[in-house]
Amino acid sequence: MIKLPTVSLDQSVLDALAGFQANVDVFPSFADRSAKAKTAFKTQNQKGKPTFDAIKLALTKMCAGARRCVYCEDSVADEVEHIHPKDLYPEKVFVWSNYVYACGSCNGPKNNQFAVFRTDTGAYQQVNQPKGQLPIEPPPGEAVLINPRTENPLNFALLDLTGTFKFVILKPAGSPGYQRASYTFDTVLRLNHVEREFLRQGRQEAYGDYKARLREYIYHRDDRPQAQLDQMIDQLKKKNHPTVWREMQRQYTMGLVIKFDQDLHDLFDLAPEALNW
Repeated sequence: MIKLPTVSLDQSVLDALAGFQANVDVFPSFADRSAKAKTAFKTQNQKGKPTFDAIKLALTKMCAGARRCVYCEDSVADEVEHIHPKDLYPEKVFVWSNYVYACGSCNGPKNNQFAVFRTDTGAYQQVNQPKGQLPIEPPPGEAVLINPRTENPLNFALLDLTGTFKFVILKPAGSPGYQRASYTFDTVLRLNHVEREFLRQGRQEAYGDYKARLREYIYHRDDRPQAQLDQMIDQLKKKNHPTVWREMQRQYTMGLVIKFDQDLHDLFDLAPEALNW
């Protein structure tokens, strides 16, 4: 998971979202706002509705490859996902910055899972109710879940390229940063879990594919027109599992790649421009 590119919406779409949000905010009680958020979003989030057609096009631009999920980077993104769950935060149900494009395999289990560091005490608190119970208004606090719209998840974890292709938390054990990484990568998104072994395998396969594409670029760099080289670069940048490529770049610049993959180290030596792709 990487930080997503910034994509803007037309003002007319933002105005429409503001209007939808006002129709939710008008309810005096949290329970009524929460219930209205669910029904209103379902009504608007339909194919053929101009506002959400535009939103889905914008969210697609944030995705890797052929509209891959922003969380797992493997499956097709087909659900508009609320970073802050709409049941718990109805005031964010129609807020553009609260949306990402996710797959059902990530969005379904995530559902209403959410936790905060309370503003009043700083304590960690899970704010979603057990399944089947109505949501209760959460206390003010900082989100524990890492937000790829505004934060770089790779500041919290490193992808092990030496064999496991799992995420390793970088923050000190017990620290808020550690809690955020563990909650995001393991508890909510389950990106390391054995039940999602296909993700680990996909990351490993992507590693070999990125190397092959980089090698092909170097091989043809001096005998192909720039337009074809640009196309090769663009295809590499649009592959699924972009986290793998970001880690290949990062770990080369950290001096780590030479310790486990001399071939990749030599490729980056030959094409240092690839570090900026």
